[in-house]
Amino acid sequence: MKNKLIMRLPIILIGLSLFLLTGCILFNIDPGSKYYLEKYRNSSSKEVTIVMKNSTTSKIIRNFSIGQGKEEEGLYSEGSYFNGGDEPIIEYVSNLSYSNINRIEVYVADVLVKEWVTPSGNFGSEINSPFNYDSWEVETMKQSEKYIEGKVVFTITDEDIE
Repeated sequence: MKNKLIMRLPIILIGLSLFLLTGCILFNIDPGSKYYLEKYRNSSSKEVTIVMKNSTTSKIIRNFSIGQGKEEEGLYSEGSYFNGGDEPIIEYVSNLSYSNINRIEVYVADVLVKEWVTPSGNFGSEINSPFNYDSWEVETMKQSEKYIEGKVVFTITDEDIE
């Protein structure tokens, strides 16, 4: 009996090592992460400047200008992306809070024309605000990068700057 076990030991060890090497992949139930870009789109008739702030400290976290008919990255600049999971809009708006952004201001020609403040939530399509989940859209993209599913887009309109 001992000899039979010793003779089969290499086969058992090879089988176990193959199981260990491929077992993590075979039994992986975690689907891959879903990454998204975030964009602020300007559909208004004027160039706007967005200032993302912490209202408590008045610290500017990020600011950027968007030309008429253009779009720019907000919190995640220079083409970086975030893990949006199954609810990318909620994840992105939550990331604003995690980054201490609780006020977003819109300027036209250095004049403050709009201010959005927290709280975040679903406030319906009548209220256009980066803190309103209902104001964002998810757009799928042809996969230019293998991990990016799409982008979340907030659109600034003429009504926002009047």
